[in-house]
Amino acid sequence: MEQDMCHDPNDIRLRFVDRPDDITLDDDPNTQRIEMPCGHAVTSESLTAYCRSLLDQAQYKFLCPALKNGTINKCGTEWKYVEIRRIALLTQEEQNYFEETMAELAAAKYCEYNPCPGCSSYIDRKDLTDLCVRCTICTADNGKRYEFCWQCLKTWKGPAPRSDKCENSNCVNHNVEKLLKY
Repeated sequence: MEQDMCHDPNDIRLRFVDRPDDITLDDDPNTQRIEMPCGHAVTSESLTAYCRSLLDQAQYKFLCPALKNGTINKCGTEWKYVEIRRIALLTQEEQNYFEETMAELAAAKYCEYNPCPGCSSYIDRKDLTDLCVRCTICTADNGKRYEFCWQCLKTWKGPAPRSDKCENSNCVNHNVEKLLKY
């Protein structure tokens, strides 16, 4: 997507450079390039495309892909999102996509949550020893208690609390099943 925006050449927070883009190697003299904190040059378009590709690969940390001084080793410096947002000239829609995706990826890494089979909202469970989880949204919407199985993600069947399985067919702990094979 072509960006119509340009950086303010008087912005003292940015360092404009005439070197080729270190991501795409583009050296068009009519393209504005900015030096990242690690010293590598980028255009706002190449930075946006590169960071979007990382998010699409479920990576929410942005590491500089440029090669170090003529070697085959990548720079690997982590770029802060606030710098990316400023330098990439992200639109509001792009900012929303980046921030929502980054939050989902970070939550998936640091939190244990599952989608409710009733309403698809993400829920974390309070009692890690109980597979029966109540969805407060479905309970409020339906006017009656709604519970689902954390393990098979189906409406809860059987008595609760339980830590091994519910009474839905095919409710198994796949990690335990793998261990039993060895």
